[in-house]
Amino acid sequence: MTVLYLTRPGSELRKQRGRLQVLLRGEVLATLPIREVERVVVMTVAQISAAAAISLLKINASVLYCSARGTYYGVLGRGSGQTERWLGHVARWQDMAYRVQMAKRILQIKIRNQRSLLRRQARNHKEPLMAAAAAQIGHLLPRLDETADLPRLMGVEGRASAIYFGAFGRCIRQDGVVFTGRNRRPPRDPVNALLSLGYMLVLGEVVAALMAEGLHTGLGMLHEPAGERPSLALDLLELYRQPIVDRLTLSLVNRAVLGSSDFDAQEQSGVRLTGEGLRRYLQYYEKAMTTPFHLGHNGSETSFRMLIRQQVEAFRADLEQRQEWCPQPLGL
Repeated sequence: MTVLYLTRPGSELRKQRGRLQVLLRGEVLATLPIREVERVVVMTVAQISAAAAISLLKINASVLYCSARGTYYGVLGRGSGQTERWLGHVARWQDMAYRVQMAKRILQIKIRNQRSLLRRQARNHKEPLMAAAAAQIGHLLPRLDETADLPRLMGVEGRASAIYFGAFGRCIRQDGVVFTGRNRRPPRDPVNALLSLGYMLVLGEVVAALMAEGLHTGLGMLHEPAGERPSLALDLLELYRQPIVDRLTLSLVNRAVLGSSDFDAQEQSGVRLTGEGLRRYLQYYEKAMTTPFHLGHNGSETSFRMLIRQQVEAFRADLEQRQEWCPQPLGL
């Protein structure tokens, strides 16, 4: 299955005899069978014909609307069985003890992933300050078990993330590329631009998986509902920030796949990838999402894209009281 990215301003997506065509000023840039398309990601001003949109909805493919700066706008998708599942989802969401339990599971994995990434970087590059930061993060894990409400859980998460991003800059090993802390809306340096873009793309994957399972993307366990914010998708995104996005960012920067010349900086709108830089990033992102790996020592083969779907299915089973959801940290 293919994810189709529209990154060139003025692009058009049309249906032509069972196939989708990407056109720019009348020139066909790409064509592929509709049945092979899993998702379309629109990252610029582009047009999708009604026939193409209807064909995508018929095969339960989604369309993610976002920006190259990492801004999430929304997802077009059909979903399935929503009414009954939404009612069950709401009932579980109203149980605060259940929400706290699920939030603890999410944050246990996120904080362990943060610790693991820093530990590996410290071990590979003999960085005692990163090792110390990893130890500090580890000391916060018992606090999750001792905490019984969401605001305090978010406080523990905030402290862990402050320590993590305080040490993350030491993981950057490309001359001229500096990370002094997390910033966004807009991102003000290349590393933050890559983090924001990656988090938004994975968020779109999670939203699409939740919609396919008929769950309400706005009813989060950890993140409170807020307008149109996909709070539940933001909850599950926490499981994948370090294993997918942070690792990919470090790989692309430290191997100089992307450098300063691949970014544009503007005072008002911040830093973003150039057109060519974005297309290169997406190639590596797709590779990261689809490369097979084994879960654990004797686990089954999967990929990050498959794992997101599997975890959403398991999350739904827990909501429906069919099976306990037990997410596991991923080797970093």
